[in-house]
Amino acid sequence: MAEWLHVSADELRFGTLTPAVKSQAGSFDTTALTMQDRDMLVKYTALSVADRKTVCDVVLALAVAASVKARG
Repeated sequence: MAEWLHVSADELRFGTLTPAVKSQAGSFDTTALTMQDRDMLVKYTALSVADRKTVCDVVLALAVAASVKARG
């Protein structure tokens, strides 16, 4: 099952032991990541530096747009 879920057997038994990570926007709890999020991060880390920058630029643009939309 661990292989199918792409997690360690210990993580299945004991849960995630990853500490919270501080981001520029505040604290971010990595334990809240879904399997889909983890899969995306694995794929992201396999990208070239230039492609990672593009992804970061897109995420930043989406965050700005969501912030503007939330203000009404």
